[in-house]
Amino acid sequence: MSEQDIQREIQKNVLERIKAARMHTRAYFVVRFLFTAAVALLALAVSAFVLSFIVFSVHESGEQFLLGFGLQGVATFFVLFPWLSLAADVALLFLLEWLLQGFKFGYRISLLSVFLCVLAASALLAIIVDLTPIHGALLDQADRGSLPIVGEMYEGIRGSHEGQGIFRGTVTSVQGNDITITHNDGDHDADDGTWTVALPQGGPAFQVGDRVYVFGSLNGQTVRAYGIEKLSPDQ
Repeated sequence: MSEQDIQREIQKNVLERIKAARMHTRAYFVVRFLFTAAVALLALAVSAFVLSFIVFSVHESGEQFLLGFGLQGVATFFVLFPWLSLAADVALLFLLEWLLQGFKFGYRISLLSVFLCVLAASALLAIIVDLTPIHGALLDQADRGSLPIVGEMYEGIRGSHEGQGIFRGTVTSVQGNDITITHNDGDHDADDGTWTVALPQGGPAFQVGDRVYVFGSLNGQTVRAYGIEKLSPDQ
């Protein structure tokens, strides 16, 4: 194919695209723009909710304590991190980028730019959401078994993770360097139980009624604690 043939083919394709574009009415472009704007706002709202949930779940579960329990604690923190929620958030950003490509200005906006702008806006909204009681209210509903769809996402926040060496509970007795903790959230599932915890040397003192977060190795019903922290009343 000669150079002239190539140029004629390009011109033909351009004219066909212009002709196809003229076939769309103004209403089509208005509806398309409104749809894209609605999806963008939805992505922003969901992204803010997911980011605030991640922060809430890490704090409410006590998993932030793992970062102070050595390399093994840091590794466990990353195992328990809600990666699925984060992946869903990133998928929304890719959807937004794909929608923007349908507009002329979209081709001049890189994926990184869209990601950073939406992430910044999401982070700001997430801070605002985190100041409201919405996540606490949803968690209470999940504990009562009355939260559909996202209930499972909330139910695991306050549970123990025995397989990863994580135990939560209330101190029921103190005997020298050992304490006994009990966890019972009323749902009779696998994270309920009673354990004897051998405290690490030089650790904080506890008294009956304290709620604690324990990271350690389980042998029978005894946990040799690598680290232990007292939970706050709202955890």
